[in-house]
Amino acid sequence: MTKILLINQDILFHYRIPVYKYLSDHLKAGQALLMVASGGVQPGNPHQIEFKFSKIDMSFVGLLKLLLKEDPDVVIFWVDYKYLYLFPVLILAKILGMKAIYWGHGIDLTNDTSIFQKTANVLQFWLDDAIILYGSNQIKYVPFRFRNKVFIANNTLSLSEKVFSPSNKDYVLSKYNIHTRRNIIFVGRFDKRKKLEHLLEAHKLMKRSDIGLILVGPDNDGSLQSNKGGNVFLLGPIYGDERFELLSASDVYCLPGWVGLSIVDAFYCGLPLVTEEGVHAPEIMYLKDGVNGFIVPEGDIQQLMFKLLLLCDDDKMREKFSREARAEIMTNGHIETMCKGFNQAIEYVS
Repeated sequence: MTKILLINQDILFHYRIPVYKYLSDHLKAGQALLMVASGGVQPGNPHQIEFKFSKIDMSFVGLLKLLLKEDPDVVIFWVDYKYLYLFPVLILAKILGMKAIYWGHGIDLTNDTSIFQKTANVLQFWLDDAIILYGSNQIKYVPFRFRNKVFIANNTLSLSEKVFSPSNKDYVLSKYNIHTRRNIIFVGRFDKRKKLEHLLEAHKLMKRSDIGLILVGPDNDGSLQSNKGGNVFLLGPIYGDERFELLSASDVYCLPGWVGLSIVDAFYCGLPLVTEEGVHAPEIMYLKDGVNGFIVPEGDIQQLMFKLLLLCDDDKMREKFSREARAEIMTNGHIETMCKGFNQAIEYVS
């Protein structure tokens, strides 16, 4: 049985636990054993860990001890360049005869591409036996000479096949005192890169009392309190089935900036998505402009408003986009598709 160690930098986030559980079961069926190592688990974790997991000191010494103890055949690195143990551990794994696999963006999209960034990328890709990317849209960040060892594992979430029916839409909305006929929803942290102010401005320009704006997520600094009231509903963080019920009871998802994994939740619930051009995470690949959502010019509030109104008012278009969104995430965005990419990379290095 092939032994695989996946190094998860720092702490293990909640959403990754079901992902690793699914990946572990998938690999086990192919006679491979997955172990995940990290510095701990995000506080408040609601998931049971049902795969081999090791909490260790995330340092060169801590990882050295783990490599010598477990003696894996393959080491998968999900580690950012800011962690200084990355290259020493990568080189150590190679010296010990272990196969090394990179897993990630291909480049840190949140930062400018500095000389250090480019050098670190090239060095890691040269040392790695295989490269797993979040999506085919990231291949452009990999130098040509390394593309023969690139494999695609579409980044996604592990979601059940459960369908949250919109038949109880009125009941779900009433729980949050939402009274508007159509509703645009945003879910996530209120980060600056997500350009939430553009959504607020577009919604205000609509001057439509029948269209609500639902904002779900932590408002840690209270900056959005002045927008609360009327047909803007600031609900705070909501998790689990309640979040999916609320998404399914809404009509359109809007995230003007930095579309990431939240698109998976939105499409899973059949919500078309509207965003702006600009820098996004690899998961933007799921958005097909004019098919399951819209992409408008960056900073064009008028176009943002127009596309949101179009989807709110055109029932046939919205329903068609909704079907396409759900179909996209249940095929290209299904976790089984992601696992196939891991399989291909592991078979290649083995």
